[in-house]
Amino acid sequence: MYFIWLVISILCLIYYIVCVNYAGFGAAFVFMWLVAAITFMGIFIVFRMIKINDIVVPLWINIMFTGIVATGVVLFIVLEGLIISKMTAVPKVKCDYIIVLGAQIKGTKVTNSLRERLDTAYDYIILNPETKIIVSGGQGEGEDITEASAMKEYLAARGIESSKIMMENRSYNTNENMKYSVAFIDDKNASVGIVSSNFHIYRSIKLAKAQGLTNVSGIASPCDSILFLNYIVRESIGITKDAVMRNY
Repeated sequence: MYFIWLVISILCLIYYIVCVNYAGFGAAFVFMWLVAAITFMGIFIVFRMIKINDIVVPLWINIMFTGIVATGVVLFIVLEGLIISKMTAVPKVKCDYIIVLGAQIKGTKVTNSLRERLDTAYDYIILNPETKIIVSGGQGEGEDITEASAMKEYLAARGIESSKIMMENRSYNTNENMKYSVAFIDDKNASVGIVSSNFHIYRSIKLAKAQGLTNVSGIASPCDSILFLNYIVRESIGITKDAVMRNY
């Protein structure tokens, strides 16, 4: 039975190699797959040594370890279910506002992940030209301008009037995206669509509602299929972190 830890370790290592070859060592969260591979391999070795040396482990240790693992698995399954439940989100009504959440840019260049969000926002605006647009994202490491500036330039280059686009350029995480974007919305009961990658919609909606918005829906954009597993695992950690920090 303990060989399952070896199998999981190998799978994590293989996925780490795939992600690094595809997206590079700098891709967000990818290094955690290597950490996971080493951790699971360590658990396997401990169990193997116990088996080989016929060591009797106290019952309380077995119970505690089993309880921790079972709790972690159940929590992970619940969180992933919540994430997946919003991955095909579409707004129920014509939105008064849409908030387009930023993602990393390289210098001044929009990355593929952010382009998908912006193209989704563009398609929505073409169908709903009266909707007001808020692009949200500050300037991080390796970025020559704010994400909001890059987003506005991208949409303007596609024909959206610059005057229709409001920029929130102070945020560094999703909670701040919502905190600062809400300042542009006069009526907390206005219908608001959150445009983000499909795996990110559940947490984004929760954070938006925590800032007082009462009529929020998601507008999900596609994400990279190879990095999808990486994204949804990272997102479950993000949901947990925001809960611990009482952001909602």
